[in-house]
Amino acid sequence: MKQDKKKKRRAPITLVVLVVLVAVVSVELLRVYGQLGSAKTQRDTMGQQLEEQKKENSDLESDLGKANDKEFLKGLAKDQLGLAEDGERIFYDVNH
Repeated sequence: MKQDKKKKRRAPITLVVLVVLVAVVSVELLRVYGQLGSAKTQRDTMGQQLEEQKKENSDLESDLGKANDKEFLKGLAKDQLGLAEDGERIFYDVNH
């Protein structure tokens, strides 16, 4: 009879421990799942940044290939530095 009482007392304790373990594991799974979603978003963002950087690098390499092209250099000086040749006037569009 004593063993029956011990078994009956252990059953609720075992059940409580099991419920607590399941709850802890569930909470951790939800936390990890949330981190996974955040990591996927970050991966996508970084993938877009990588593609943009590759395009910029490609454009810069193309520009380096034109380093000896005088017309290209003149255009660059006009666009980026606002320089003009003798007799040229530059008008700026202030509406945009």
